[in-house]
Amino acid sequence: MQRSFSAVLLLVAAIAIGMSIGAWWLDRTVFSPSPSPDLAEAVLDDAEIRLEINAFISARTAGVLETTPDALGAFLEESVLPTPGGAAELAEFVQRAHLRVIGSNDDSIVIVPSELVRIVRDERAYGAEAATVPVPVIGTLKTFHTTAGWIFRIAGGIGVLTLLAGLLTRPYRSEIVRAIAELLMSIGVWMVVLGYAVPVHVVPAIDNNTWTGLAPRLALRVAPTTIGAAVVLVVGGLALLLASLSGGRRRQWSSPIPAMQNRDQHRWS
Repeated sequence: MQRSFSAVLLLVAAIAIGMSIGAWWLDRTVFSPSPSPDLAEAVLDDAEIRLEINAFISARTAGVLETTPDALGAFLEESVLPTPGGAAELAEFVQRAHLRVIGSNDDSIVIVPSELVRIVRDERAYGAEAATVPVPVIGTLKTFHTTAGWIFRIAGGIGVLTLLAGLLTRPYRSEIVRAIAELLMSIGVWMVVLGYAVPVHVVPAIDNNTWTGLAPRLALRVAPTTIGAAVVLVVGGLALLLASLSGGRRRQWSSPIPAMQNRDQHRWS
């Protein structure tokens, strides 16, 4: 099927706008730190991140609690870190760590005695000293964070410009319907590619740092929404595309009829 110049412009617009929305979804789900207990709980679902936090807190606090790091670590692993209550206590710490690993904040992550008291649930932890948690800036996450922002801006700008150009060339109604269908499918595909496949599969394959596990955990947290929305968009786009194509075929089959009638009329006359 040949496309007109208008249809080509609208197709480019659909692809670019879909990519821009996919980049926005990636940024919103993986690179938007907040002191949310739900977000902290998702991060703490990663066993390696939880183990690193546990080891640091146990080593710094066990002495003032008159226990061993192993005993305190076992308590934290069983009764604090994997629980919603523990996630709520660590929400602000996780937010600061999140900001640092994606390169939005270069400040060191310091955990103070008041936070330790809430985490270990023992006021004797006030006697512990404030300590800097060794959370690194993850170059891979910083790069993906920056890239997602540029994709959102550049692809969005290209999409808007080509959309306006396509509309100014006065496309047929069927081409507009097809463009809407392609836009819906493009958004669904890019949401899965950028909002799910990149953080869950690509990022861990590139970087195996402990804190890199934050990205797939946050993406998996909203995976049902991502996949569900993508399925609805793609199915809706396909249905609209098939409807427009079938409508075009009906018009093509019906168009020769008046010409045949005219020829018959001329023959009888």
